[in-house]
Amino acid sequence: MHPRDRRQRRTTQRRGRKAEYLFGGRMLRPYRLAYGLSPVIEVLEAQGHAIEPLLSAAGIPRFALEEPSYRIACQQEFTFIRRALAALDLPRAGMAVGQRYHLALFGVLGLAASCAPTMRDMFRCVPTYPALAWGCIDEGMWRDGDEEYVAFYENDAVGDLGPFFAERDISALLTLFRQTLGPDVVPVAVHFRRAAAVDPRPYERFFRCPVHFSADTNRIRFPRAIWDTPPPQANAMSYRFYSNQCRRLSRLMEEPLSYADVVRGRLRTATPIPSLMELVEALRLTKRTLQRRLDDEGTSFSLLLSEIRRERAADLMSRGDLRQGEIAWRLGFEDASAFSRAFKAWTGQAPRTAKRRAADDGRP
Repeated sequence: MHPRDRRQRRTTQRRGRKAEYLFGGRMLRPYRLAYGLSPVIEVLEAQGHAIEPLLSAAGIPRFALEEPSYRIACQQEFTFIRRALAALDLPRAGMAVGQRYHLALFGVLGLAASCAPTMRDMFRCVPTYPALAWGCIDEGMWRDGDEEYVAFYENDAVGDLGPFFAERDISALLTLFRQTLGPDVVPVAVHFRRAAAVDPRPYERFFRCPVHFSADTNRIRFPRAIWDTPPPQANAMSYRFYSNQCRRLSRLMEEPLSYADVVRGRLRTATPIPSLMELVEALRLTKRTLQRRLDDEGTSFSLLLSEIRRERAADLMSRGDLRQGEIAWRLGFEDASAFSRAFKAWTGQAPRTAKRRAADDGRP
């Protein structure tokens, strides 16, 4: 149990309530998936702000937003968000960003959540796999009679961004609940530690319940019956399958991003395989920057290109319906002769010979 959850339990006990701590956890992790910035970027672009200067100031390349596995350090995210909030100058920025969330944005974590047995289990996915959830402030879930609530604890690591994250996360939680169960979901009450808003009416219109400011804890309360409700796609087998995928991805998130893996991913999926210049243009990098990054990882574009071409050639050669010229084009060679020379260097035999031998081996 988080220390703040212990303090919260003692406080509720002193007040005569019997709130029961259910689960929670620390959310902030050293590395984050860059596409988790998407909701903030959507709000920025909706108001006509350019995002490239903000990304550059945070040291985040533009292609990171299009690369599902690209990871950034938490301090890069904080830098980006501080500059984004300054550009927006929007009093209700947290609520505006929170309403941009949807389960599909969370990838495999969203799939696991959508198949959970109950809405309580759906939310439990977040503190269980924090590396995939983009949370920055800690969370704890409590049961208090016929109600259950989620408390959001600002921490020293986020500093002045704490009120924004609390408002964003509370708004996102309600948004996801309404997307899952329908727009009529209404909390019992919402509490913010921040000072009262100059105009509280937008909060009241969105939450449709009493909204309290200057509270002791950030929290959102729901009737217990809502937490017991199964999502429309609840499925025990799928939930176990996607939860297993979440565990595997969470382990991968412990390491910083490999540029070699980014290049491999692009070369494996693009047809035809792009050249170095085509790749750096797609990644919005310079040739020198990519080469330097790969050199730091002990490899090069030419080595990765040869690796992926050979890998994909083996698959394409096994298909009897493809001519040599078609294979050469898919692998990014200038012509069939260039592919034939490369294939012979890899295997010691010409493509036609390899294909004929494979056909002979397959005959009864």
